[in-house]
Parts: sequence; C-alpha cells; structure tokens
Amino acid sequence: MQIETEDPHETINNYKARIDERISRFFDRKEAETKDELSRRVIRMIRDYTEGGGKRLRPIFLILGYRLFSDENDAIFDASISIELAQSYLLIHDDVIDDSDLRRGRPSMHIRLWRSFFPASEKGKKLGEGLAIVAGDLAESYAHESLITSGFDPELLIMADMELTKTIEMTGYGQFLDVISGTMDDFKEGDLIRLHLWKTAKYTLEGPLAMGALLSGKHDQIMDLRLFGRTLGIAFQLKDDILGLFGDENTTGKSIYSDVNEGKRTLLMIKAMEYSDRKDAEFIDRILRRGNVTPEEFNRIRSIVMNSGSYDYSVKLMDNLVAKSKEYLGRIRGNNNVKTYLEWLSGYLISRDY
Repeated sequence: MQIETEDPHETINNYKARIDERISRFFDRKEAETKDELSRRVIRMIRDYTEGGGKRLRPIFLILGYRLFSDENDAIFDASISIELAQSYLLIHDDVIDDSDLRRGRPSMHIRLWRSFFPASEKGKKLGEGLAIVAGDLAESYAHESLITSGFDPELLIMADMELTKTIEMTGYGQFLDVISGTMDDFKEGDLIRLHLWKTAKYTLEGPLAMGALLSGKHDQIMDLRLFGRTLGIAFQLKDDILGLFGDENTTGKSIYSDVNEGKRTLLMIKAMEYSDRKDAEFIDRILRRGNVTPEEFNRIRSIVMNSGSYDYSVKLMDNLVAKSKEYLGRIRGNNNVKTYLEWLSGYLISRDY
C-alpha cells in the first residue's frame, strides 16, 4: 500500500480494513486459547465491543509514526491494534463513570453485561458496572499482549510498551481532572487545555505517533513528532467540543444536549461565561450544574456562545494550533510523502462534521 499513489480517503479505508482484519485475527486467537465457556463468552463480548464501530484513527497514527522513518511491514499492523484495544478499555470505564447507556449508538458494555448475566436481578445494573470494570481491565491486558507479540525487536517493544503505559497513565490523570472539573468554581482555559492534553492529545495522537516512531528504531526526532501530536490533538478536541454544541446529531451520532447535560465546561462555555454579562454567565453555570437542559435553554446557550464571541475565539485557537502543528511536522526529517499525508489528515480532522 503506497501512500504516495493513493487517494487520501482511500488510504484511510485501506488501513482501516487491514486494522480490522488484525483485530479479528487477534480475537480468533484469544478464543482458541481457552476451552472455558465463560472466558470465551467474555472474550466475545469485548470483541463485539471493539469491532462495533470506530474510525481506527489511533492505530492509523501509530502506523504513520512508523512509516515516517521506515518502510511499511506486516508487523506494524499487528502492533497498531494495541492502541485500539487500549481505547476499548478506556471507553468501557468512561461509560461507567459517565453513566452512559450508549456507545456508538449501541449499548455500553455495562448495559450489555447487565442484560447478558443479570437480566432479572434488582442489582443487575450495579453488577454489570462492576463486571464492565473487569472487562475494561481485560481489554487493557489485550492491548499490551497484542503489542508484545507483534514480532518487533524486544528492545523496541519495551520502549513502545512503556509509551503505551505512559499514554494510559496520562489519560487516567485526565479522567480525574475531567470528572472533578464540573465541581471546580475556578476551572479556567488553562485547566481545560491541560485536560485536553492529557485525555485526548496523548492517547489520540502523541502516544500512537510516538509508539510507531519508537518501533521504527528512529528516536532522534521524536520530540517534534510529540509536539505535532500534542498541538493537533488539542485542536482535535476543540473541534469535538464545537460539534458537541453545533453539530448534526444524525452525522455525529451523539445528542447535541449530552455535553451540556454532563456539565462539560468546554472552551465554548468557559469563554461564553467570561465574555458575557453576569446574567448570561450565571445562566450557563446554573444549567451546567443542573443538567436536564430543555430545548429552549439549549438554544439560549448556543446564542450566548455565538453572540459573546466565544465561538470565534474557539475556532481561532483551533486554527492556530493546527498551524503550529504543521510547523512541528515541517521540522521532522522523515518520509516526505508521509509528512504530506499527515498534513492532509490534519485538515481532514479539523474540517470533519462527525
């Protein structure tokens, strides 16, 4: 597969197909390892959760981090699924924390476990949540296993697995900050950027790109690659927040009310409260703390965000971060075709409507 000869969208589709095939192969192997029916049942549920949607952006970034410095080989696709399995782990736990019943338009893992194992129990949902934590832990173990068994030199695998471990660690700190942010009276823009850096940029871009570069054996330019991933990752999350308030539900697959109902203090909300008069700022703060926003209240929040200048501020910061990420990318001495593709992919992520 040659990046330089393909349509950019076709490259994404081709990579996704190969990644999906490796995920399927991994779970085939896991099921074949045991004859215990309960274990196989759990493996199949984690498999269905992992295979049930997702853009596969993280494994694609891992592959591209490798391709910047080395020719494509088969093993990198086996290694790439590690970050997708890590995402399953993080999302399973995230849905328990947020009490979210749906993920990608399908039941969350704790709901599936409730219905599968405890359909008649009064404590079924609570028991399902407990088992979902265990299922997430299993998915994390699969992430490390898929990387370690991918066939690379052991020294390179140790470095890549340490990067995966640090990525999960930083995402955990970001989750702590995310959960407590709704109760912080002084949660400001700097806190939000730190949250996006830890929870989104690290495991969506920086970590996968660095893992790929480490597996290539080329470590001398990894700092610029990290900075590229960090800045683009923050911009990626700012775009997500904009879509969360102004996107089309049919396209995003997510309720436009969910961020407000969860009390998320996005940059749009922080700047709207900062730029607005006291009455409008207190209104936004009250709704974020209360949740259960009505359509009328939601429309008022959107109007405040637009009229206060908060929307324009968020878009400008996002665009500046993308421009900065391209500067870091330009400093990397690697495969020029892959660099060109990463630059295209940067624009694709920010211009998306889903």
